[in-house]
Amino acid sequence: MSNLGKSGSADRRGLFDRRARPTTFLSVLRFDGRRQHFRRSGEEYKAYVDCPSRRTVVLLFVVLGASVLDALFTLLFIQNGGGEANPLMATAILRGDTHFVGLKMALTGMGAWFLAAHQGFPLAIRGLHVLAVGYVGLLLIHAAILLS
Repeated sequence: MSNLGKSGSADRRGLFDRRARPTTFLSVLRFDGRRQHFRRSGEEYKAYVDCPSRRTVVLLFVVLGASVLDALFTLLFIQNGGGEANPLMATAILRGDTHFVGLKMALTGMGAWFLAAHQGFPLAIRGLHVLAVGYVGLLLIHAAILLS
């Protein structure tokens, strides 16, 4: 008797099960992943998935969008005689606006991506929430300064 099932394909139960080992942090760097969720309860604690959840993507875009607005508002504030409170960013501004925005986006982007990649770790997802709320608060401060 052959190993053909109802669909005519060979029985593949003897092949290696890709789910036998957990998703690693390095696999998060790939763009072709398919694992978005965990099948069993308890698997999601301190584990990785190939694709971030919708909530994580939204938080990531909030942080990155707010960071862009923060950079633009900071440049407007400096043009009107203000200064940068962060010493690292103040040094970057002295080198030029492009250098400032590039450094700010690189640092914010890498940090936010790192937290998003660790979405299964409670501290990381809390950190991403805090970062998003912090940036929204910073935008409110910018708005108050610009409107006064």
